[in-house]
Amino acid sequence: MAASKGSRIASLILRILTFVLIFISLLIIATNSKTVLKGTEAEAKVEFKDVYSYRYLTAAAVIGAALSLLQIALTLYHVVTKSDGTPFFDMFSDKLLTYLLLSGASAGLGAGIDLRSNYKDLVGNIFNSFFDKGSASAAILLLAFICSAVVSILSSLALVRKP
Repeated sequence: MAASKGSRIASLILRILTFVLIFISLLIIATNSKTVLKGTEAEAKVEFKDVYSYRYLTAAAVIGAALSLLQIALTLYHVVTKSDGTPFFDMFSDKLLTYLLLSGASAGLGAGIDLRSNYKDLVGNIFNSFFDKGSASAAILLLAFICSAVVSILSSLALVRKP
């Protein structure tokens, strides 16, 4: 039981860290915009919602944050009540969250790299800060994926250890 309790506490800490990283990633991408030619008739504003991959990154982060909060609440409940919990739900929700975060991060990183090279040929380095913020958000989401992957391994091991 002691190893199980330690594993639950480690899972809780990693789930909280995952949520914090997802939240930071969401804040960065949601505030990502760039205004070019400010104060002229040709002024244009580009926002994260104009890039489909950044929209997907945002959707993955929002769904991931909601699922992560649910997992935190359930894990906290199981730690407090000292119950075995729901190992199948934990495992499958961890797998879902892990794949969701990985796909969101890879879409954001891929879009940033491709669009930066394409826009560089057309307009130079004007949009570098826009793509830097998008890449930073995706990189933080990738860190959240790593935390979620470790929790996923822990939940799989807990299921195997269950008698």
